[in-house]
Amino acid sequence: MRWNARYECSADVRRFRIIWLLWIVALPLSAQTYEWPDDSICSIAFWNVENLFHPGQDSLNQDFEFTPDGSHRWTKSRYFRKLEKVSRALTLIGGWQGLDIIGLSEVENDSCLIHLTRRLPGYEYVHYDSPDRRGIDCALLFRSNRINVLHSHPILIQPDSLTRTRDILYVCARTFTGDTLHLFVCHLPSQRGGQSASEWKRQYAKQILQTRIDSLYAVHPEPTIVVMGDMNCAPHDDLERLTNLAAQKATAKRWEGTHKFQGRWTMLDQFYVSDDIARRAEMSVMDIDMLKEPDIRYLGYKPRRTYVGPRYCGGVSDHYPVLLRLKSKD
Repeated sequence: MRWNARYECSADVRRFRIIWLLWIVALPLSAQTYEWPDDSICSIAFWNVENLFHPGQDSLNQDFEFTPDGSHRWTKSRYFRKLEKVSRALTLIGGWQGLDIIGLSEVENDSCLIHLTRRLPGYEYVHYDSPDRRGIDCALLFRSNRINVLHSHPILIQPDSLTRTRDILYVCARTFTGDTLHLFVCHLPSQRGGQSASEWKRQYAKQILQTRIDSLYAVHPEPTIVVMGDMNCAPHDDLERLTNLAAQKATAKRWEGTHKFQGRWTMLDQFYVSDDIARRAEMSVMDIDMLKEPDIRYLGYKPRRTYVGPRYCGGVSDHYPVLLRLKSKD
């Protein structure tokens, strides 16, 4: 019996070795999609996750439609299903190495971020409640073993006494590559009421942002700045001393966009970076398969949304994520 037990154990070991060797052989196939970890690369993603509401009602915000009794019938099961899909997509985008920094917009509160980071082991988050009427905020997730957050605070955006919109989130962080990054996570005022009629609100937010950028240059000769976010407009080089990487790619027609409305693509989600980062960074739109579906009416593909109006579709977001890969300094 002992001999048989040893033999069975030995056979299990041999089977394990065969499976392990087959896995190693298969790695080059998966490497076509995901690269091996590279400690010289810091990966930064931004994603508008479209109405990531907790199903509990907040009496201080206008979020009733995203509750079990609201028009969208936003139940706990739908909420947790969306969290699983968001975490899975972020894991796929990060590949072997994983994402180091993740900027998010349209997140309701701490509860959403606690539940999300439980599904993304090793991540912590920065978040402040903003005065947005619906209660949606910006947030930043980071891998605590590779990123050290030094300071953070919200930047209030209030174009007039009647407008309650989300703050810009500022985070200063030290990366494992030795960079000290000044990060701004934005979700600028929407085009509600028409693009032209609402443009002044976005320009006001950019003026506030420009003031903060200028103050960094006044203190640091060459600050490393990354502005990420849903700008709710086509990309332009309209922040002084920064380069809009999305504007460069849109001009080169490398991508269609990150958001599709009535068959028309727009690159709403963008990265502005300082000169030092522009020289060693590359931006991509992450239109992975699980985030898109065929566009029957306008052809091609489109992001698969959670809702279209009050109709539940089971998707994740109406935006594709964007990714910035930042090489370390030589």
